Amino acid sequence: MASEFSLSPVLTERGCTFKLNNQCRRRSQAKHVTRGGGPTEWCEMSEYKRSRSLAVCLCTVITLTGVSPTSTAWGDGNNQLLIGGAYFSPRERSDPTYTELQDSALGAVLGIDPTFTSPGTKAHVSESQTILLAYARAFTDHFTVKLEGGIPPKFELKGEGVVQPTGPSGNVIQVDLGAPENNPLASARLWAPTVLFQYVFRDPSRAFRPSVALGTTYTFYTDEELDPDFRDALNQQFGRTLALATGNPGETSVSAEAEGGFGYIANVGFDWRFSERWSVIGSVSFLRLAETSTIAIHAANGERLATSKVHIDVDPVISALLLGYRF
Repeated sequence: MASEFSLSPVLTERGCTFKLNNQCRRRSQAKHVTRGGGPTEWCEMSEYKRSRSLAVCLCTVITLTGVSPTSTAWGDGNNQLLIGGAYFSPRERSDPTYTELQDSALGAVLGIDPTFTSPGTKAHVSESQTILLAYARAFTDHFTVKLEGGIPPKFELKGEGVVQPTGPSGNVIQVDLGAPENNPLASARLWAPTVLFQYVFRDPSRAFRPSVALGTTYTFYTDEELDPDFRDALNQQFGRTLALATGNPGETSVSAEAEGGFGYIANVGFDWRFSERWSVIGSVSFLRLAETSTIAIHAANGERLATSKVHIDVDPVISALLLGYRF
């Protein structure tokens, strides 16, 4: 008969050892353990010693097989979906409005400079709120990568000061950015897909875990719209005069666009797990974000008559409260 061998735990008063057993030995030998120098029946070992030895054996088997009670970074799922609200509070700083006019003989005669900056002009970005969506993936007990997006929030652009050319006849064409009827000057929706590299403190078994994160975002704008009253003021006070000066009399039109780009974000927050899979997540983010808003006036034939630009450091503080589900 062929012999089979296996590694089996052997219970003793001192703990647990392993030995190589030949399966062809008599079954009666398996009922004995060694105490001192001779065989002793299993029933002679006290109930306490048997329990202690069995626990030691179990721990040894777990160690040898590599099984851990917390084998995932979050204990019961490495993935997390989040949904909630976010509030954007800009801390903007803007440069004065810079304008370029099309060269014209009449403008040169009147002494209107083709390029100028309007001192005292400023732009302000409104506060906003939106629905935030996110996905997080835990790679270790403490390191997580998070992707954030959501419904693009709508921002309004408000103005301050008067745009007018420099030179002797500069007051011939001007527009008041701060006039109540012209505000808000424009609005747009901000898209800002974000990736965060997050470090989570404390052990995954803890219900409350604070975190810090650094990341980057790429912003762009859609649905840019000018206020109708502001558009009319630009056409009447700037457009018609410029069209006449360049030999293109007639109706003019106005367009607007906002230019985004890459930004950097720092984040502090917490994750409070109130059940096996559900959590409440709160965070405050500091976003380094700059944008350039451009307004252009065109003649009826499409020729560009004027372009005004303002650079704004938006730098919003973003507060968020979300509900998270782990899986």
